[in-house]
Amino acid sequence: MRIGIGGLSWRPADFWAATMTEFFEAIKGRNEAQGAEEETSAPKADEMAELLAKYG
Repeated sequence: MRIGIGGLSWRPADFWAATMTEFFEAIKGRNEAQGAEEETSAPKADEMAELLAKYG
């Protein structure tokens, strides 16, 4: 609900009327519009070691 009403600025009635597919497609569309990467993955071992060395 927080994402639908707060993040997407939907009215509660719109949130409750949406299907799961509509909801997740709306999130995906908003993320793309905000410049988020399409796919994300976990850091590789060397990237993780670098992060641990930098931040502990």
